[in-house]
Amino acid sequence: MENKQVLNRQTSSKELHLISCGWEKCTPEQSYGPGVRRYYTIHFVLSGQGYFYMNNRKYTIKAGQCFFIPPVNSSLYKAEPSDPWTYIWICFNGENAPILCEHCHLTEETPVQQLNSVLPYQETILEMMTHPQLTPSSEAYIQSGLYRIIAMLEEEMEAILTERIRDTTMESNEYFYITQAVDYIKKSPLQDITVTDVADYLHISRSHLYGLFKKHLGTTPQAFLTSAKIINARELLTITDIPVSSVAISCGYQNPFAFSRAFKKETGMTPREYREKYHHAEDLLDC
Repeated sequence: MENKQVLNRQTSSKELHLISCGWEKCTPEQSYGPGVRRYYTIHFVLSGQGYFYMNNRKYTIKAGQCFFIPPVNSSLYKAEPSDPWTYIWICFNGENAPILCEHCHLTEETPVQQLNSVLPYQETILEMMTHPQLTPSSEAYIQSGLYRIIAMLEEEMEAILTERIRDTTMESNEYFYITQAVDYIKKSPLQDITVTDVADYLHISRSHLYGLFKKHLGTTPQAFLTSAKIINARELLTITDIPVSSVAISCGYQNPFAFSRAFKKETGMTPREYREKYHHAEDLLDC
């Protein structure tokens, strides 16, 4: 069984033309380079893994990824001995090649990209290789395949970029809700606010608020709200002489027994025990 097939077939278009394409099942530690080419090369890894070196950087490349080598850049790539890669490749050039590669987000700074699937690229390159004849129809087939690969790469990279932007926007929105919720709770310690009040203030559902708190703060809205109330209670117990029952009401607890239970759960002490220990000890509020 052959381990390598190559089509050396330069097409005639000045804008974008193929130089060669092929596939290869590499042997352990098989390598190429260091070397410099005068054209663009993209490898699509079908299986196995290997290493790619360019611009003093090392990349570990696995199946499902592609790596890009622009002209006049010294590069080296080699197979991983324990799991040598099999890849397909295209070499091309042309007046429009630089801008087309940029559209595909393949640059010196980002030469490696993760693909959803290498199968469409494999199928296209193998189909191109069935037209080795020097005929107008063969050149048309090869050119269409080359443009199709560029189009698929651009479409896929744009989709990935759009998804990243969407995720970043969503993350920013989530942080906005969290900061607004925390600010609302901290500014309302003397009010009997509930989780529903916080959700209504943000115009989101309780379940959405719960998910945001768990994801970004590692706690629930109710636990955070309770903690904020107890922090305020600790301050009142420390710097004032008002009765514990009044402290409870001031912190949103109509039932003093519920307040005492919540306070002890947070601090390990009852409100009275806490007051006896820290009364007028403002410097110990953060203990």
